[in-house]
Amino acid sequence: MMAPKATPPGVESMGERASRAPTPPSGPADPLELLLEHLNALLRVDAAAFLAVDSQRSRIEPAAQWFASASMREALGPTLSRPYDRELPGLVETAVERGRPLLLSRVEDWEAAPQLRAHFERHVGGTGAADLWEVFNRGSVIACPVRTPVGQTLGALIVASSDHERTLLEADLRLIEVLADLAALALERSERLSADATRDRIETQLERAAEAMSGTLETEGVYARAVEHAAALTGADHGLLSRLLPGASRLAAVASWGPAGEERIDAAVLGEVARSREPQVRAENPTSMHVPITLGPRFFGVLSVARDGGPAFDEEMLDVLQKLAQIAAAGIANAIDFERERRIARALTHGFVPESLPPVEQYELGLLYEPADGQPTGGDLYGVWAMPTGQVALLIGDVAGKGVETAALSAMARFFIEARSWDCESPAEVLAQANTMLGSRLPSDTFVTAFFALLTQDGVRYANAGHLAPLVLRASNELGEAGGRGLPLGVQNDATYQDRRIDFAPGDLMLAFTDGLVEARHGGQLYGSERLEDALVEASSLAPDLDQLVRVVFDDVLHWAGALNDDTVALAVRRRPLK
Repeated sequence: MMAPKATPPGVESMGERASRAPTPPSGPADPLELLLEHLNALLRVDAAAFLAVDSQRSRIEPAAQWFASASMREALGPTLSRPYDRELPGLVETAVERGRPLLLSRVEDWEAAPQLRAHFERHVGGTGAADLWEVFNRGSVIACPVRTPVGQTLGALIVASSDHERTLLEADLRLIEVLADLAALALERSERLSADATRDRIETQLERAAEAMSGTLETEGVYARAVEHAAALTGADHGLLSRLLPGASRLAAVASWGPAGEERIDAAVLGEVARSREPQVRAENPTSMHVPITLGPRFFGVLSVARDGGPAFDEEMLDVLQKLAQIAAAGIANAIDFERERRIARALTHGFVPESLPPVEQYELGLLYEPADGQPTGGDLYGVWAMPTGQVALLIGDVAGKGVETAALSAMARFFIEARSWDCESPAEVLAQANTMLGSRLPSDTFVTAFFALLTQDGVRYANAGHLAPLVLRASNELGEAGGRGLPLGVQNDATYQDRRIDFAPGDLMLAFTDGLVEARHGGQLYGSERLEDALVEASSLAPDLDQLVRVVFDDVLHWAGALNDDTVALAVRRRPLK
């Protein structure tokens, strides 16, 4: 009895051919997989695959595949994903380059068969190439380019049969050409949908990046978020933001992403981009992109990303990084301008305020100033200074608004009031003269509230220009206000004010404050004057001195509101108990 003839690797045995166990499609909604199912029903083949080729013809990847048996999959699978090889072409390259279908009724009879075998040896190697050739050499193959109606080549449709008795014919070629045309339509639609989805995803990510970078006014925060979003958008392994620091002629790394981000970026490339203000894409490993961060004529630095391995960055990805750099430039400019404004505003506010309160023989003083969260110093004005007469002046007030302009107006009002106090012992007259001086200098829609007082041996003399009435807490815990309010400064040129007096017994206390305390909000509800009165009474029994007292009051407001959106000043004065 003769032994059965061995079946070559990858070729179906009789049992395999009878079972025809196909590779299941990746999903019923995939049109290419459906086309392969129809091909299998119409034509008796052992393997079929749609192999996509990128626009640069640098890489081949399977878009859909079908095998009649596991052995066929093992034989052909390693050849499906590989570089596009012009030097030693395979079936895909041959079909794509010639631009028309190729029918090989018997592969070993093809004049380019030795070249195909050498191709297998290059991309499969060793025993695998010999096994694959054993499958192909006596079989038949059709390789048909897959092209769009306008002639763009998307890849190739490859079908193979190992049946020596039933080879692929011209009639089969016509069917494959039709399926290739249908595949082109499916691939084109899939690519268009994929491009639309990618574009939508990128636009969404850019919007999130803009929100993230505009959500902070700290330059370090903008730098870090820019690099993080650059890596996420481009699929980079490393990211770096390099800044041209003020007064320096070289770039310095200010934020990085990924392992050794700074080490993976070529400093020479950064210098070229900084000099030319032109983006660059580098294809060598690591592939990298570098774009200038500019806003009009302002140059802030260079945003770079790099990727270890994989395909090089393309022009579309460079365009995405440039858009992100524009967003980063706006965020950096805002942060820098905000920081400059904050420095100027603080200088204007603190320039007229002594670092420490002057000693007062019969009184103790406490002062607290807290800018609003994340804001430069605003319009609150305050001060304590010694007069030539030996008296001590107290001032607290407010100019509506925030920023440099408001801080400048606040500083101007503070200066005028202090200047007039040096030769005038009437608080009302000091405010009246300051009002006259401010009238022609304030914007038409701006006014200044002010409470100005002089400490005497046994109390205070004061005048109020539209400011919140200070609270007066007696040593007996009786609570009242320093009443009497006139017009704010700058409203009416000939406004007059009234001198008032409060006598202080030992232990009596007065707290003057700006509206940042009482107008703090929580869930739309104001902190209000009643809560402030309760906080003052409680703080007076807990705090050992007035600096602690104003801090305890402030902390109560902050704890209740969670955050303050306005500047806050609290100025406390208490007559010392008798010794």
